[in-house]
Amino acid sequence: MFFKSRSSKKKLPKTNNQKSLRFLREPLIHFFVLGLVVFGLHAVLDRKPVTIVDDPYLVEVSSADIEWMWTLLNKKMGREPTGQDLKGQVNQLIREQILSREAVAMGLDEGDMVVRRRLVQKVEFLFKDLSEMTEPTEDDLRNYYTENRAKYEMPPQVTITQVYFSIDSRGVDGAKQAAQALTKEGPDPSKASTLGDASILSPKCAQCSTREIINQFGTDFAKAVKNLEPGSWYGPIRSTYGFHAVYIYAHQEAILPKLENIIDRVRNDWMFENQEENERRVYKEIRSRYRVLVEGLPYDLDVKG
Repeated sequence: MFFKSRSSKKKLPKTNNQKSLRFLREPLIHFFVLGLVVFGLHAVLDRKPVTIVDDPYLVEVSSADIEWMWTLLNKKMGREPTGQDLKGQVNQLIREQILSREAVAMGLDEGDMVVRRRLVQKVEFLFKDLSEMTEPTEDDLRNYYTENRAKYEMPPQVTITQVYFSIDSRGVDGAKQAAQALTKEGPDPSKASTLGDASILSPKCAQCSTREIINQFGTDFAKAVKNLEPGSWYGPIRSTYGFHAVYIYAHQEAILPKLENIIDRVRNDWMFENQEENERRVYKEIRSRYRVLVEGLPYDLDVKG
């Protein structure tokens, strides 16, 4: 009996151990333990710093602020700013930060048209800065130049000498007859400035465009001389002032300068149009988030296509 009793006592721990091993082999326990490990790692690795409430009386100037001020000063002055230059800008920024916060705290910004427009300007300047980051390629400039060749063409030009006869002094018929007589006479054009009546008009117009002719003598005069053959006198030709005898030296057809000769102008035009397009696009994107009512009715005509 004693032997059996001892044997039975020895088997009990073995049975408990087997139960413990079976318990530890349960998949549910493995999943639970693994979950605890993952949760613990997440808590340690994803720990966020305690959020600090912004202090309205704290003014901070970051290295990014200083770098931005350095860039602005360099662009404005055309040279690298000195430490004293930067110090002055930092002092100005601090002053602006403090006074602007005081103004907002007192409600001075509410309903102020000047403040509102100033904020609009700042956003528009931001649009411009973003646009200026894009530099055109050679293909961009060549395509723009080709598509806008009319913008860069030098207009047709004409070189003339004119002799003026006043209607006020001679009357309509007298002025016409005098101009006609000089035309038939055909004097030396280089000496024609001594002929005719006194006026504020220049006797010679060298390489003048149609627009310049119109500005000086009027539309009818410009149309009359436009297609006249060089090397002869013509008249009488009517202007807004009276009648003229006109000698045509030469006509010059429209000329398109080579891209290489006007590359800076083309680049500036490209960047300006690109900037305007960027402003329209960004505003249209921002505008799409807003709903506007004018007198209770939907309004979207402020957005250009």
